[in-house]
Amino acid sequence: MIKGFVKVVNKKILTDKQVAKLWNVTLIPAIEYQLLGIVIARQEAEKLMTPVNILMKHKSNMPKSLPNCIIYDKDIYGIKDIYNLQLECISKNIMYLANGNEELNKIFKIQMRKLQQKYWSVLCVSEMVTSDKFPTKTHVGDALIILNETRICDLPGDFVPQI
Repeated sequence: MIKGFVKVVNKKILTDKQVAKLWNVTLIPAIEYQLLGIVIARQEAEKLMTPVNILMKHKSNMPKSLPNCIIYDKDIYGIKDIYNLQLECISKNIMYLANGNEELNKIFKIQMRKLQQKYWSVLCVSEMVTSDKFPTKTHVGDALIILNETRICDLPGDFVPQI
């Protein structure tokens, strides 16, 4: 999908602002929808963003060696990054699961208990997860790994959850 976008836009005579608008308005909602069902690592997101970064730098006549943060800056181009978009989606989903209606809350608590029992720990699951210690294939587990890598959950050391 991204390669197709880059291929089509590369052939068109568009300004850098038009390309940024097309990316943010047309492709980002489709990518965001797909991110609801999967969790991707930072390296995968960077690999997916590389063609878009190159396209934006080409359209704006910037050198390829320019840092990507320039095109991600809201005041300049405001290109949305897939990894940051995923962090936003994951944190919203976890909050909805944990604080949602009764059924969602029960499902979330059951999933957290299962993860805690599987790894025999009384620690907060979100604090103990890493990709090497916690090779899970559940959406909640993968989401917790990504959130832990960015230090979103920062509990005190003596915290023991009451699930």
